[in-house]
Amino acid sequence: MTEDRLTTLYRMYGPVIYARCMRMLGDRSTAEDATQETFIRVQRHLDKAPESAQALAWIYRIATNYCLNEIRDRKLRPDLPGEIPEGASAPLETILADRDLVARIVKRSPEKLRATAWLHHVDGLDQGEVARVLGSSRRTVVNRLAEFAENARKFADRSGA
Repeated sequence: MTEDRLTTLYRMYGPVIYARCMRMLGDRSTAEDATQETFIRVQRHLDKAPESAQALAWIYRIATNYCLNEIRDRKLRPDLPGEIPEGASAPLETILADRDLVARIVKRSPEKLRATAWLHHVDGLDQGEVARVLGSSRRTVVNRLAEFAENARKFADRSGA
């Protein structure tokens, strides 16, 4: 019976999870591996899987965490130049509006901020949606986004110097 549930979840959400992994990792092969690993983890914890209305958010969170760990483990930090929009005086809103730049900053951010910042600034989820996906409070999301914004400002200042 668990195999039927896993198959159903994969058929329903596999393409969405693959697209998510592709956006985060930028490589088809790596995204396929991440999708497979996500559903292996889903199978391991199938007894904890919420019902259909919440299942996508749960699987999405597993995929997001896996991809963020994969990005961290690539050890690409030396290859991440600190390119920012024209000079260090760029307003924070301009910096955070650039999804590619935010993605680079997310990769350099403390682990506790990564998923929150990625979901909000790169995927465009509002604070309430981020809180639901991560299973945290909206207040926690607001605080982590504020901390991320401060880190982004410092990154921009260092990069423009």
